[in-house]
Amino acid sequence: MPGDLFSEPASLKGLNEAQRHAVSLGKGPILVIAGAGTGKTRTLVHRVAYLVEQGEFPESILLLTFTRRAAEEMLIRARALNPACAAVPGGTFHSVCHRLLRAYGERIGLSQRFTVIDPADCQQIIKGAVEELGLKQAGERRFPKNRTMADLISKSRNLELSLEDTLEAHAAHLLDYGDRISAAAKAYEQAKREQHLVDYDDLLFLSEKLLQEHRDLRQDLHQRWRHLLVDEYQDTNAVQARLVSLLTGPERNVMVVGDDAQSIYAFRGARLSNILEFPQTFPGTRLVKLERNYRSAQPILDLTNAVIAQARRRYDKRLYSEKSEGPKPELLRARDQRGQSRLVVERIVKLLDRGVKPERVAVLFRAGRDSFDLENELRAEWLPFVKYGGIRFVELAHVKDAMAHLRVVANPVDFLSWQRLLMLMPGVGPKTAQQIIAHLVAQGEPQDYASRLAGAPQAKRLAQLAELAALMEDLRRPDLSPLKAVEKVLDYYAPVCQEAYEDYPRRLKDLEELPALASQHANLAEFMAEVVLDPPEAPGQSPLAARPLTLSTVHSAKGKEWDHVFVLWASEGRFPSFPSLEDEEAMEEELRLFYVACTRAARELVLLAPREHYFEGAGWRPMPVSRFVDEVPPTLMSQPAAGPVFPVPEPDAQPASRGSQSQARTFGVGQKVRHQTFGRGKVMGYQGDAKIIVYFEKFGLKILLLEFANLQPA
Repeated sequence: MPGDLFSEPASLKGLNEAQRHAVSLGKGPILVIAGAGTGKTRTLVHRVAYLVEQGEFPESILLLTFTRRAAEEMLIRARALNPACAAVPGGTFHSVCHRLLRAYGERIGLSQRFTVIDPADCQQIIKGAVEELGLKQAGERRFPKNRTMADLISKSRNLELSLEDTLEAHAAHLLDYGDRISAAAKAYEQAKREQHLVDYDDLLFLSEKLLQEHRDLRQDLHQRWRHLLVDEYQDTNAVQARLVSLLTGPERNVMVVGDDAQSIYAFRGARLSNILEFPQTFPGTRLVKLERNYRSAQPILDLTNAVIAQARRRYDKRLYSEKSEGPKPELLRARDQRGQSRLVVERIVKLLDRGVKPERVAVLFRAGRDSFDLENELRAEWLPFVKYGGIRFVELAHVKDAMAHLRVVANPVDFLSWQRLLMLMPGVGPKTAQQIIAHLVAQGEPQDYASRLAGAPQAKRLAQLAELAALMEDLRRPDLSPLKAVEKVLDYYAPVCQEAYEDYPRRLKDLEELPALASQHANLAEFMAEVVLDPPEAPGQSPLAARPLTLSTVHSAKGKEWDHVFVLWASEGRFPSFPSLEDEEAMEEELRLFYVACTRAARELVLLAPREHYFEGAGWRPMPVSRFVDEVPPTLMSQPAAGPVFPVPEPDAQPASRGSQSQARTFGVGQKVRHQTFGRGKVMGYQGDAKIIVYFEKFGLKILLLEFANLQPA
């Protein structure tokens, strides 16, 4: 038919007006502000297909995401629109940087045989540095843990602050250990250089160095990737934003998609200003807002719109839905934490009795500890649940054991892995392992280490050393695929695992994941890097076919949705958290976090705010409703009776203490004060007439005698 000559391109079919506009824009910089549930992924997928339809070579389009699964899902969907999209390259920032460094890293002095290490490896290196340098004194109980130091070193790099400034801002209680933490950090960097190790942060910063110092490479990449598409741009940190600029060619064909209202990863270094200042970074940017929500009923969106309207820095937008009907969000106020848990369980039981599937129900909370009481109540009712935030597959001890054998083949000077695999043998501790490693280093070049194993002096009493040497020689064969290498390691490791762990059947079952992962890769280095950079979930962490209820921190819930959502502890001091109360930027992020929690709900949203809570040393204290809820027009919520609620006396109504009444309550609740020792704080209440309760920025909640506190207005 003649009309077929003018049929709509496949890439524009099924899109709403705003999505169509974003997808069909021409060249130049484009910023898409995609509200929660507005079809962000669909827009990116159709943009890829549209560019290919317009004659762009698929290989010239680079798609950057934050998870490998997101990139794979988008490209599969793009392929369904246009099979040519199968050639579009995509991946995470870290995986693309890994490929760049593997190909060109020698230009900045990086060995091609470098090994990518995970956070657990970082902690192990720091532990070795602390022991070798004698940084921790005998009996010193408050010396920071290896994980704490690793987190601080990474935070320092991602926030691009000195280690001292990072301690000052985020761990002031550890300032006295600053010199020793700095010494551990320097030893950590030296160990990485000597052993050709690269951590997650290095992947980004070394790639930036590579691109900045080699203009010819940058120009080659601009010719290779003429269009850059970036997902979740609100989650980028400073170096990732700079990488986007470096990878964008002179035509400035870059589209970034994100939502400033869902920027909740400042603790990882994410910068809200990246998305807010994108138009200034790329002059001539076209801005498109996606506001039609496909997830939630309008009453829920009315509430979430009112919540995010409290933000100081934001792009104005108002989400709307075709689903106009639905119950208003509820605010339930039980007496205390136990009452909150029982209310949630009672509501969940009613939902299940109505035929709601358990996997369509979620309970969200600010921090992992907020659900402990609820977990007990769910277990008591025999209600199965899965809690998100468990250990990752690559961090399981037995997986790290097996991978250590492969890592020393790919990078012979990875002494961290040598020590791990040697200590799996009976009779080998840290000292013996170091002696064997010293023998390898003294007797030959790194490529000969494996063949030197059997000649170590310890081999006379360690029969297994010869067996390990044979395995290492076998794994070095150039024709060996990653799959065959993994199978050989598991054959060797299975009896070792049985000796090392009482629950070895479960651990061996976990290890069955490795061959399947290895079969997807052509070489060993690529396989190991992918396992570290984007590992599968730990077996047993993922819900199976009959999925249970979901319990999740809000950070882990981002990007997901459920029909029925309960948000715990919508109370001042819990959500927002106490530490954020005196920090304006932190409060803004807490607001966005609360917004993310509420926008996960499709049909029903229930907020819970206990009326009182027991504080150690302070007793039962009133808990005001979160300011984020308090600022919302009451007409947007319903507040049904929550069962028997006992009155909680306000601080001024409490009985006077038997001591002197001369110390008047000169500070109001919420007033900012200063203490000679504890610094700035906020008055949270009183205990009788003799004591004042103050939350201090750097020291937490304190109860002070008014007579001796000598507080001053801040």
